[in-house]
Amino acid sequence: AVAAAVVEVEAGGLARVLATEPVDALHVMDDMLKVMFAQVTLRPSGHQFSVEGRDSLLQAGLRAGLNLNYGCGNGSCGMCKVRVTDGQVARCAPSDYPLSEAEKSQGYVLACAHTAASSELTLETLEAAGPADIPEQQIAVTVRALRPLAPDTLLLHVQTPRTHRLRFLAGQSVTLAAAAEGAQARHPVASCPCDDRNLHFFIPRDPADALAVRLFAGDVRPGDALTLWGPYGDFTLAQATQPLVFVACDIGFAPVKSLVEHALSLDAAPSLTLFWLATRGDGHFLANQCRAWSEALDPFEYSLFTDTDPAAGALQLARAMRADLFEVDCAFYLAGPAAFVATVTAQLAQAGVPAAQIHQEVLP
Repeated sequence: AVAAAVVEVEAGGLARVLATEPVDALHVMDDMLKVMFAQVTLRPSGHQFSVEGRDSLLQAGLRAGLNLNYGCGNGSCGMCKVRVTDGQVARCAPSDYPLSEAEKSQGYVLACAHTAASSELTLETLEAAGPADIPEQQIAVTVRALRPLAPDTLLLHVQTPRTHRLRFLAGQSVTLAAAAEGAQARHPVASCPCDDRNLHFFIPRDPADALAVRLFAGDVRPGDALTLWGPYGDFTLAQATQPLVFVACDIGFAPVKSLVEHALSLDAAPSLTLFWLATRGDGHFLANQCRAWSEALDPFEYSLFTDTDPAAGALQLARAMRADLFEVDCAFYLAGPAAFVATVTAQLAQAGVPAAQIHQEVLP
């Protein structure tokens, strides 16, 4: 009601000032939403995020790194229902899901179809606490781009349908399959959950990976369909308020990149440090991304290492970590081949880091 009244006043006032035809209320609301900034508080978690312009509550919450409950993202399934307990909202997108009269009277709206219409807003909703709260999904995705990052590493960009986005946590993996029988493999998502339609993967050249063989051979092209299952794994951000240390070897940078982007969106960690070991010539295939983060973001630092042996490189990296940081009260995220992860884990344990602060993802 408040939002509608504001639109009516603004529309009438603008028409009088310009001495023109009456202004369409929807156009006025559109202009208001472009400049509106709102602070949203979630209950019972107490998490907060801001909404700017015409973003929906769901879009803004995901961009802030929150694990909101949702399904389709376009107003069809009703899984993103939230209860408005204080403040005003306005519809910003159409929806097909029918809320009951009882739900409407209690203040429920769809987060994907509404935005903030007051400077402060309080919502009641549940959030995913961890991987167990994320359901397994099967989605037909479309290849949007496939390009080399280095001689033996491809960037695979796939896109989900608007009506079926992938809900996942940063650091998790999915299984991708091409039409050919047996051409499937599990790969970590290298992009942030804040964009749940556009998913990036770093695919290494591997003769044992039937999907990678097809991708490097050019048998899969933009516009082709793949099938995706997932997400899987518990290599996820457990605590974002400690200093975060990310330790990757070669393609282990894929889940680490997703975690770094998620941590940056949360903006809660006092510092983020990356140690990246390359055991092959093109192992630092996105060193320019690390450089860009370091130049643009004060809390981010990184160090690059090379060694053809993962275990020996892990020892070199561990020595540098002790000399560079090193506080026991950090959360450590390790991703790479088994020998690398085991060596770094042993070094951290020897230095007194509790096992609960060491998170591991072993990749082929």
